[in-house]
Amino acid sequence: MSAIAQLAQAACAGRTSSAAASRKASSLAAPRLAAARRTAFTAAGSSKVAQRSSVVKAAAAEAAAPTAQCTYETMIVLRPTMADEERDQELAKFQAFLQKQGASQLSDMVRGRQRLAYPIKRFTEGIYVLYTYTAAPTAGQAVQKYLSTPQAGAELNILRHMTFRV
Repeated sequence: MSAIAQLAQAACAGRTSSAAASRKASSLAAPRLAAARRTAFTAAGSSKVAQRSSVVKAAAAEAAAPTAQCTYETMIVLRPTMADEERDQELAKFQAFLQKQGASQLSDMVRGRQRLAYPIKRFTEGIYVLYTYTAAPTAGQAVQKYLSTPQAGAELNILRHMTFRV
């Protein structure tokens, strides 16, 4: 045999032995890898469960805390043909309602007469009033309900209203 043939045969023999050795090593390593993956997966899953339970506990504690205060903004659009006295009476009624709900840090800003984006009850302008206050979390819903239900004269004076939690 020539030297080249001997080298080729040795190279082929080396490849098969290394391939067989790698197959044998991978078959031994496969169970270890699978066990490591299962351990990592269950550890990650348990940490996600722990995170979810801590979020649920925090939300429950926040809901149970009676001293929690939220900051709200309420924008009211009034009829533009209202007299100043009539407007002041309407705003005083709303401020009294907010104080009854336990609102604090109450501030109001009359932004004045502004053009509406679209006609509301045949009016193209409105008087915008912005209220900012701090109150209990249930106050936002109470304000929306108060402004949505028609009181004596209020259904004609208030064109639109919206309350936001800041």
